[in-house]
This record gives sequence, C-alpha cells and structure tokens, in this order.
Amino acid sequence: MKWLVSSALLFVLVAPAHAQLCQGCFRYEAETAQLFGVDVRTNVSGYSGTGYVTNFDASTDKFEMNASVPTGLYELWVGYRSEYGQKGYTYKVGSETGSGMFDKSLTFSTDRAGLFNLTGGTKTLGIYKDWGYHDVDYLEFRPFTPPPIQPISSQLSDPLANQNTQMLMNYLTGIYGQQTLAGHQHDGSKNLAFPSSTYLNLSGGLKPAIRASDFMEYSPSRRAAPFNSNPNNESEQSLNWAKQNNGIVSMSWHWNAPANLVNDPCPDGSCPGKYPWWRGFYTQGTTFNLPGALANPTGSDHQLLLRDIDAIGVELKKFQDQGVPVIWRPLHEAQGGWFWWGAHGPTAFKELWRLTHDRLTNHHGLHNLIWEFTSSAAEGNHLDWYPGDDVVDMVGLDIYTDPASSMSGQWYDVLAHYNGRKMIALSESGTLPNAASMETYGISWEYFSLWQDGFLDDFTAQQVQALLNDDDVITLNELPTLPWSNSAPLAGDFNRNGVVDAADYVVWRNSMGQAGWGLAADSDLNGRIDAADYAFWRSRLGQAGSGAGATSAVPEPASLVLIGITMLVTTISRSCTRIAR
Repeated sequence: MKWLVSSALLFVLVAPAHAQLCQGCFRYEAETAQLFGVDVRTNVSGYSGTGYVTNFDASTDKFEMNASVPTGLYELWVGYRSEYGQKGYTYKVGSETGSGMFDKSLTFSTDRAGLFNLTGGTKTLGIYKDWGYHDVDYLEFRPFTPPPIQPISSQLSDPLANQNTQMLMNYLTGIYGQQTLAGHQHDGSKNLAFPSSTYLNLSGGLKPAIRASDFMEYSPSRRAAPFNSNPNNESEQSLNWAKQNNGIVSMSWHWNAPANLVNDPCPDGSCPGKYPWWRGFYTQGTTFNLPGALANPTGSDHQLLLRDIDAIGVELKKFQDQGVPVIWRPLHEAQGGWFWWGAHGPTAFKELWRLTHDRLTNHHGLHNLIWEFTSSAAEGNHLDWYPGDDVVDMVGLDIYTDPASSMSGQWYDVLAHYNGRKMIALSESGTLPNAASMETYGISWEYFSLWQDGFLDDFTAQQVQALLNDDDVITLNELPTLPWSNSAPLAGDFNRNGVVDAADYVVWRNSMGQAGWGLAADSDLNGRIDAADYAFWRSRLGQAGSGAGATSAVPEPASLVLIGITMLVTTISRSCTRIAR
C-alpha cells in the first residue's frame, strides 16, 4: 500500500537534507522530502543517502521539499534509476517548472534537468510523475559557468549551393552565438494571414523574421482521390511572403505515408485514438513497410517513396526559381518514433534521410536548401539518429514543456555534441524562450518558432513584447536587405541607383573594413566589408537594372589598400570575435 502524506504536512523545511559532495555542490535526498503517493525503498543498491523514492504510477504522485541554496548559477542534476526504458519526468524549482527525460538505466545514474539562477532564500523543490515508473534518489545543484558558443563554418553541405542560399548561411552563422531570429509556425494551407491578428495584438505589431510552414497537404496520398486534399498554394504564399516582406522561410513536411493508410472512420473529425487518412503521418496511421521499401530499390514501395519526394521537389523548385532559399527540416522528430519515418529505428531513418537528400539535391538539382536535422531531444541513443555532417547544416530541437521552463537542460545537452560543428535552433516549441533567461544561462538559439497561435494563450502581451523587443532578438523589421527581397537592389549596386558603376566602388572603398549588418557594400552578407566584396562588385561592373548603364574603366585599389584588405580579411578569418549588433 502506498503512503499518502497529508497536505497539512506540506513544505516542511529540509535544511540538513543535503550533503556537500563537491565544492559548491548541494545535494538533497529524495527520501527526506514530503511524499505524496510514493514510497521510500532500499532494496536496489547503489543509492545515495538512506534510500530512494519509487512508485510514481498515479497522476498525483510526487515529492516536494523546501530547501535553501546559496545565491548562484547552478545546474540541477537528478539522481535516478529507470528500469523500464526512457521515462519523462517533471521538476519544479521555485516558480519554474520543466520536464526532462530519464534514459533507461538499471543502476542509479544522473540526468541534467536544467540551469537555475538562484537568489538565495527558501525554494520549493519537487519531482512529479509525468510518464512515471522511475526511481528518484536525489536532487543536486552544481555550480555552473556557461561555456563559450564556438563559431560555425558557413560551408554548406551542398557544395553547389546557389549564391542566395550561401548568403543566408553566411548571415545565419554570422549572428549565431550573439543574436536569435524570431520565427513562428504558420497554420498552413488554409489561406490565413501571416502573422495572424492574434499574434500582432500580442506582439504590438512586431512580426517574426521567419515564416515556418509545412508541405503536409502536398503529400500525394493526401492529394489523391478520394481525399483530394487542397494545399491552397501554400508554397506560393510562403515564397511570396519572403519576397514581399524581406523575410526568411522554413519548411517542414508532415509526410503522409505513401501507401497503406489505416484510415479509421472518423465522420465528425473528432476521434481520439483513431487514425483517419489525415493522420497518416503517424506511426499508428499506416502499415507502410519502410525498411522493405528501402531494401528493394526496384520495388513498388521504393518507387512510392521517390514519387513523394519528387512531389515535394516540385514545390521546393518554385522557391529556387524565385531565388528564395529554404531552411528545410524534413523527417522531423524521428527519434520519438511517433512518425512513421522514425518507427523502424535509426538505420532506416538515416537511409531515408540520405535518399531524400540525394534525390532533391542531385536528381532535382535543388541548391537552395539549408538542411536542418530536427531531434525531439538529446536523449538515450540520440547520436545514432544523426544523419552525418555531410548532409546536415543545422540541428533543431522540438521542445514542448512548461511555459516557465528555460529549456536550458535541452540546450546544453545538445550543445555538448554540436558546439563548433552545427548551429542549434529551437525549431518547434510549445513555449516561447525568455530573453532574460537566455542571457543569464548563455543560451543562443539560431532561431525559435512557436507552433502556431494556440500556444500564445500561455503568454501576455507584455511577455511577448519583452522577448521580441530584446536587443538580441531579431524581428522582421531588423533583418538586413535579403537578396531575394523585392526591395533588394541590383547585385553590386551599392548606392542603389540602378547600375553597377564606379560610384559603387566608392561606396565599397569608403566602407572597407567596417563590420555589422545592413552595410550597403556587404555583397555576400557575411557582416563585413572586405576584398571579396570588391571582387564581387568588379564581376558585376556595367550591369544595369531597368535602365541602361555604360561600362566604365575598372577602378583598381591602390596596392597598399589591397595589402591592408588582405591583412584585415586574414585577421577576421582567424578571429572568433562575433559581430555585435
């Protein structure tokens, strides 16, 4: 029988419950807390203190304690055991609640819950069931100093990436570690305005720099009879938004399985636990045999995979034809197993990723894609799912947690593996980041993208505007002029007079050596004026827009200037200094 402690015993201060195991560390034993529906056991060895807490199996099961930790920045580590596989848990530290994941472990191990900037005084600590069926040994606060975020190479995985895509990559890597792009997930294929009036009312009129959308309705199994799904020109609407508003586009694909949809009856559109055709991207919504399709390239199921990839290739080519690069995040959250492309393990997933990459890049000649691998979290064997540096440009995390969570644990779990290798984005979330917490904890997402408008209900206008108005968060109006924008000048026309001529050389010469964003002569959007910009201007000399321009003699920089430029470029390339906004 489980022990239920009366609510009258809530919040008894547990001053002596910690043991200082390392310099500045504070450990609080779970068995000394106030227990609600859970038990203290000692039958499995290896625990700290006098026991551990177990039997988290009812929705109200938890333990709580009050503790006083000195002022400082700490990591919270949870001592645990999880015999029955990965198990989610919920934690609380003062007013902040968040979630984590215990990896399977038959012995007592540790998991980093997140970072906390504690200001002294008494705080309520707690662990709550969530998935349950795990054992908790202790909570331990360890002093923490954020590591520096290392610079990322702007080299794309596609060596034939076109100029606009390379320019976007230059910009993304240039701001990484210093600034974060604001994004938002559009409710696609419904002919809705972006951003919505709901968003604008909360944001005070500020707009996201990134429009994130979805190719879901372009999946052939959705478009075919009898379902006849209508994507309502979502591709055209997204690329036109980018061109008309000087914005950035991110696209995902909830890929309805190519065949073998379960298609449970659902006449009223509300059918919990059922999988009608429009939920065919879920593992339980199809019996499509992915390993079998991959193993037989001449088979009909393999051809269906290619058919579907080709259908999306047609849509992505629309962006390329208009000069619009795409942050492309296909096959997302595979590690979770809830989507069919991740249901058969990492080997089949990585093979499908590489098939998709090869088909779009080499067969369709698409060189406008920045490939983003999206993980559900850095848990368990998450590295086994990574397709490889040669086919990935950016790593994204999809996080759904309590609105008060800093998401610091997830950030640092991933940063430990990709720092200096790949940019990290909050590619999809059920909560907005907090700008002050990002600054305190050293978190610097490449971008964030809240999943549609529903999750805005958790935030006030004051909170949304505090985030979007932060100096380190970039909204649509703060982007530099992007080359695919309708407002962009002719390439190389630094003074915007409609012709590339000697006057543009003067603009370059007068700004040579400057660094920052929005500089007129920054032809490659890397945040600095250097010899590469002169070479670009020289290659465009004489070109004109709507009017004609005469070719003039090419002004050549003095040799000393060129030497200075070379030294400047060398210094910049060797420096890890970031460009401040």
